[in-house]
Amino acid sequence: MGADHGLLFEVRSDSSDTPSYLFGTIHSEDPRVTELPPQVEGAFDACPGFALEVVPDASAIIKAMMTMTYTDGRQLRDVLSLDLYAEVKKALAELGMGEEAFKDFKPWAVMTQLSTPPGKTGNFLDMRLYRGAVAEHKRIAGLETMEEQLAIFDRLEEADQIALLEETLEARGELPKMFEQLTLAYLQRDLARLQWLSDAYLEESEPRLAELFRTRVVDARNLRMASRMASLLDEGGWFIAIGALHLTGDTGVVGLLRDMGYSVDRLY
Repeated sequence: MGADHGLLFEVRSDSSDTPSYLFGTIHSEDPRVTELPPQVEGAFDACPGFALEVVPDASAIIKAMMTMTYTDGRQLRDVLSLDLYAEVKKALAELGMGEEAFKDFKPWAVMTQLSTPPGKTGNFLDMRLYRGAVAEHKRIAGLETMEEQLAIFDRLEEADQIALLEETLEARGELPKMFEQLTLAYLQRDLARLQWLSDAYLEESEPRLAELFRTRVVDARNLRMASRMASLLDEGGWFIAIGALHLTGDTGVVGLLRDMGYSVDRLY
């Protein structure tokens, strides 16, 4: 059974007397989000190990930039129509990104830039936790590699990448409102509401692309991350942070861990 409420879960394994903790994050630098509640801070401090989706070290960042850009001599303007390229140029300029910065981007990379909350401080919740773990000399583990995470988009047919980019541009005016709705649901620890908002946004997409997103970006990654948590949970003493949307639903990580025999109890 999955979770429909809560952000912090205690996870126990028969193999260890030491519990681990599973925490749902949201990609936000909003102080309402990054100021951790005492229960979360306490669990984080208690664990000598910290795991997250991908370790954002220098090699991962370099790998991401290499994957996001064309290396075959093409540029973004070569694969987009003139009108669409002009629209992209205008939208990215509003985010402070000049043409030199994105001219080699693949369409999916532009889509991710436009669909992510714009950063001002760079102190997004997952980065805040990572930096804290580094400062406290915790053991650090990634549940996925950067290659695995980006391959979800990079292996899409170019036509599908362009279609997703067009959808993102069309919905761009609604994104600030959507981010605020997601943030409020997150602060209320309402996973069911988070799921509903995500599904409602996906319903605006072409059905085939929406289903592709669900199966590749959510369901397949849930299985991968849950299976890779097993050795950490059996050891105990790990604080594991993943996107809150990966916790909920019938195919969510909380339900998968329970199916795998772990005791998962909501703390906050």
